[in-house]
Amino acid sequence: MFSGLVSLIVTADVSQAELETRTISDAYYASQTSTKYLVTYDVSTRGDITGSLTDFKKIIADTFADNRGWVRAGVKFEEVESGGKLHMVLASPAEVKAISPSGCSDTLSCTVKPYVLINDTRWMHGSDSYNALGVSLLSYRQMVINHEVGHFLGHNHIASCETDTGLAPIMLQQSTGLRGCTANSWPLPSELWVKGI
Repeated sequence: MFSGLVSLIVTADVSQAELETRTISDAYYASQTSTKYLVTYDVSTRGDITGSLTDFKKIIADTFADNRGWVRAGVKFEEVESGGKLHMVLASPAEVKAISPSGCSDTLSCTVKPYVLINDTRWMHGSDSYNALGVSLLSYRQMVINHEVGHFLGHNHIASCETDTGLAPIMLQQSTGLRGCTANSWPLPSELWVKGI
């Protein structure tokens, strides 16, 4: 990583702003090596769903293990058959709304600790904001998992993108629009903290 950056400095006229942006981008993909928090989780479904539970479980496990994700904040996720600290649920739109009728919408996914309910319709079809950009359904699914689990880890919504990278913070409600940001499925360096778990 650093040798490429040094080579870039030597061979090109790079502004300090560009260098800082690239450094931030490099840090964005750096892996956290120490585990500070262990979160056990179980996976289930609620209501009439069309998504595959097997696929749902695999994408969750892959997203949780990815070095671009919450592991960089020191979080290790471990699947258990039942009784996890976190309950990952693929739910019908009606079931998402039912968990908190005044706080959850049947058009979005929602977190009501210790439950993360992923809306089956969104899981299967993505959102207009992502689909219009041609972003893959897998990237959308990873974003939704990381966003909703971010709430479980203590994060609130963020209203705009950071000017240094243009990447959407994971806690931006990207399902409803990108607000001039670039689609992003992973927490930014500024979001790598945990509170209240």
